Amino acid sequence: MDVLQKIRLVWEKIGLVQRAMLLAIVLTAVGAGALLIRWAQQPDMQVLYHSVAPEDAAKIVDKINQQNIAYELGAGGTSIYVPKEHVYRLRIEMARDGLPAGGQSGYKLFENAKIGEDPFVQSVKLKRAIQEELAKSIQMIEGVVFARVHLDNPEPQIFASEDAKTTASVVLQIKPGYTLAPGNIAAITNLVAGSVTGLRPENVTIVDNHGNLLSGQSGSAITGVAGTYHDYKERVEQSLSKKVEDMLATALGPGRATVRVSVVLDMNSVSLVTETPTMGVGGKEIPKKTEETTVKEPAAGGAAGAAPGATGKSDIKTTTEYATGRTVRQETLSPGEVVSQSVSAVVDLYPEDSNQTALLMEVKDVEDLIKSALYFKEARDFLKVTNMRFNHRKDLEAEETVPTWTKYLAIARHASMGVMAICALLVMRILTSARRKAAAEAAAQAAAAPALPAGATGGAGMLPGPQMSQAMLKQQVASALKSNPEQVRQLFATWVQQS
Repeated sequence: MDVLQKIRLVWEKIGLVQRAMLLAIVLTAVGAGALLIRWAQQPDMQVLYHSVAPEDAAKIVDKINQQNIAYELGAGGTSIYVPKEHVYRLRIEMARDGLPAGGQSGYKLFENAKIGEDPFVQSVKLKRAIQEELAKSIQMIEGVVFARVHLDNPEPQIFASEDAKTTASVVLQIKPGYTLAPGNIAAITNLVAGSVTGLRPENVTIVDNHGNLLSGQSGSAITGVAGTYHDYKERVEQSLSKKVEDMLATALGPGRATVRVSVVLDMNSVSLVTETPTMGVGGKEIPKKTEETTVKEPAAGGAAGAAPGATGKSDIKTTTEYATGRTVRQETLSPGEVVSQSVSAVVDLYPEDSNQTALLMEVKDVEDLIKSALYFKEARDFLKVTNMRFNHRKDLEAEETVPTWTKYLAIARHASMGVMAICALLVMRILTSARRKAAAEAAAQAAAAPALPAGATGGAGMLPGPQMSQAMLKQQVASALKSNPEQVRQLFATWVQQS
């Protein structure tokens, strides 16, 4: 008996409910298998490039299409994904072709220069090349995603009283959540100023992508980096606040302290010259030295006209004073000194277990930590610390939630094999029960057949004849079971296999 006949026999023996369940299980197993095969055939896509310019993305996609490699686009077409096994090879090939160029060619503009090109066009290309090369250098700084540089270098005028100043403007796209330090801004300023002839650092303006001025026009050492007094004041306040919050987070745990610092700065630049006399032994000032000299000279008029009794000489006294040593000290006070500061802190000193009443730290101890961290002076500064229980519900809501469908997809991927195994077990159980049912019916039918005569070995002798009555048939079956039950069992098994 072939497989199709066995399946047909089992299908005829099972009921309607079992048939519907068997169809549902088979369809589910086929669908799950198709999904598994499709997932297995899909390549593992990884990032080839991200945050590329649209023109560079178009060129890269064209070259990928030429090699018949599957790809995907993301982030609005600025990210390109390819199969994992092609990532490194494609990067090398794209680098050989100068991709991605980043939208800035630099000195490559002169690679295809034409003979006899206009000098004005050449000067424009040179300025553009310098701007793009500077932008590439700035983009290598940590935190800078993209940069644009604009140079204004006027031509020298013959009849002008003085030459115009060379200026530069830099626009930076900062990485989200990143803040450039004043040292980084000063480095960018000096980098641009040192790359262009006649450009001074105070003539470089730096702006970020949010429109914030990062460097100003003043020549002051502080305002030239911070931009304005307000900007520098805000940087100082943020630095002091972060210092205290980090210290309290170490002691109390994260999210248990919020500190705000407001400072008053002295932005005056003062130059002091101090002159002190040299001290002698015992710390006393050395007095001035006085020296008198007497010189005798002949009297005026000569000896002939001299009056009777005159000596003929006159005395001249000269007084000389010697100055003592002096120490001259010249001191220049830079702007930016903190005159006073006001500190407000809100802390959560309550334990997480609401049954406990002891605080994690006393408010007085928190005040002492803040004072020691900020060089606090009681006469000029103000400090206020408030203890209260924080509401952390907003922090939980602010956390990035994972989409629900991704969780279900991961569960389906891991459970697909288990579903298929369960379906296979159910199918085997249904088939086994149907087979047992068919065997039981066959045994019941065989029980009604006559027994073989004594010494018979074939199966044909047990078949009832047309002239045998029902009473005789029952008697023969009963006697066969009593006399030779093993032979009856083998006969039944042979019938089942043949059917």
